[in-house]
Amino acid sequence: MTLHGAIILITGGCGQVGVAIARHIRSQYPTCKLHVLDLATPASSTSHFVDCVVYHECNITDESAVKNIFISVQPEVVFHTAGLIPQIAERLGMNQESNYIQVNVEGTRNLLKGAKALGSHVKAFIYTSSADVVKGNSWDNLVNVNEQRALPAAFDNAYAKSKAIAESLVTDISTPQLPTTAIRAHAVFGDNDNNLIPLMLSAPRNLHLGPGTNVYDFTYGPNLAEAHTLAAINLLTVSPAERSNPLSAAGKAFFVTNAEPMPFREFLTQVWTVFDGKGPPKGTSIPRSLALPLVWMAENISKALGKKPTLTTKDLGDSLAERWFDNSRAREVFGYVPKVKIADGLKKTAEQKQLKEGDGINIKDAPQ
Repeated sequence: MTLHGAIILITGGCGQVGVAIARHIRSQYPTCKLHVLDLATPASSTSHFVDCVVYHECNITDESAVKNIFISVQPEVVFHTAGLIPQIAERLGMNQESNYIQVNVEGTRNLLKGAKALGSHVKAFIYTSSADVVKGNSWDNLVNVNEQRALPAAFDNAYAKSKAIAESLVTDISTPQLPTTAIRAHAVFGDNDNNLIPLMLSAPRNLHLGPGTNVYDFTYGPNLAEAHTLAAINLLTVSPAERSNPLSAAGKAFFVTNAEPMPFREFLTQVWTVFDGKGPPKGTSIPRSLALPLVWMAENISKALGKKPTLTTKDLGDSLAERWFDNSRAREVFGYVPKVKIADGLKKTAEQKQLKEGDGINIKDAPQ
């Protein structure tokens, strides 16, 4: 079996990754019967809407509702991209660990129950995980990390902890009857990106914290979407679909990025140049040794005043640490090679942003 003609369910199908997967499938496998599960149905005038898709409104934390959708849709392939991420959690006032566990862990558990309830009908379950699952501390340097790195015993970040638990649920449940796999994404940008690019654009152009020489991995959304479909095809076609088979993606997790690690400041400068239409002015860099105590003081003053800190020491650590990953396993097992370079992806993203603004759509308020 391949994806041609398959009944496919995408959870979180109105978010950046979900939309990218839906578009990729619609263009490459037009005979698929494509279903999207999300909190709300997007208006047909927005970029989150994909033609010839059946939309289902559902909260993945509602076990009964999830079960009913699985019974109704009878999916053969499930792409599970739905989840709570820090930027959205802050916006919704859901940034407690219990919120992340409820959505990312229990929501995933509900979906796996729904899939298992259909017996052998679901033939592939692909989970959008995060490279953060190997990040125990926000100041951790992750240098050319591959899948041999064990998950940390403890996390300083509730999101990373929840994604690690959910990923383990997915990979541990894998059987030849219900093969599963996890795609570990990192710093995803592209069309419908309401997080990374807006954050970069909000940063001051002439003042920098740290040298910005730390190497970072970024991922263009459509490349990530193709990786998901390649993983699905592997689960459907490579036999036996068991973790013991080195050629099968079953029961395994994979790092997937653009495989173009670069200094953090270089990417930031590319973003500013493409979106501002000109190169950024020469800025002043505050050394790390000074930036850390300054951010620490500002963070604690904000907390003392009952205000949300603009920047935390964890945020600073995430922006100054090395974060790049080895994509070899994804390439060797299911043939993932990123087709769109970062520079080209940024240009395409800027073009789409201009189209949205021309249509009067506020990308910051678009559905997740």
